[in-house]
Amino acid sequence: TKWDKICRMYLLLLVVLLVSQAQAVKFPLYKQCDKPWGPNEMGVPGQKEDDTVCNQGCAMSCVSMALAGYNITIDGQTSNPGTLNAWLRANDGYECAGGDCCNLILDAPTRISPRIRSLGEPLVPSLETLVSWVKSGYITIIHVRNQHHFVLVTDFKAPDVFVVNDPGFDQTEYHYSDIHDILLYTIVTP
Repeated sequence: TKWDKICRMYLLLLVVLLVSQAQAVKFPLYKQCDKPWGPNEMGVPGQKEDDTVCNQGCAMSCVSMALAGYNITIDGQTSNPGTLNAWLRANDGYECAGGDCCNLILDAPTRISPRIRSLGEPLVPSLETLVSWVKSGYITIIHVRNQHHFVLVTDFKAPDVFVVNDPGFDQTEYHYSDIHDILLYTIVTP
């Protein structure tokens, strides 16, 4: 009957929507010391306290992986640590703090595209809340290694393991207890 055809059409549409939402974003793995961007200077231009992407580019490299995973380009180019760092240096995307001029201004990526929003640097929430953020598609960048390194969370494995893209080390997992704080972003659907 006509009613059956309409029901089947809506059911098919619902299945397509659910499958498309369930597909995980594929983030590229960028290593901060890779050529050609590893030796590039980063930070506030003209400051003695600037450094290289290889030495201090972990948080910025994580943001570049997130942008690339969501197909957000930088001036028409694929996001990678080289293109993002160049944009940040040219657009006041770094700040000096405590003698270090390579600090990413957390909301700077929001000036690249209206699709990304910074949710700040919250304290570590409960494990359940953090897992829900990751599963809901929030861009979650965790501060690990005694607050010396940032990595991009790509998935969660029970009981308390986060799968990551690590731009500086050959490590693919960190435990909840390794996390000191978080950089959190969300993607807005146009």
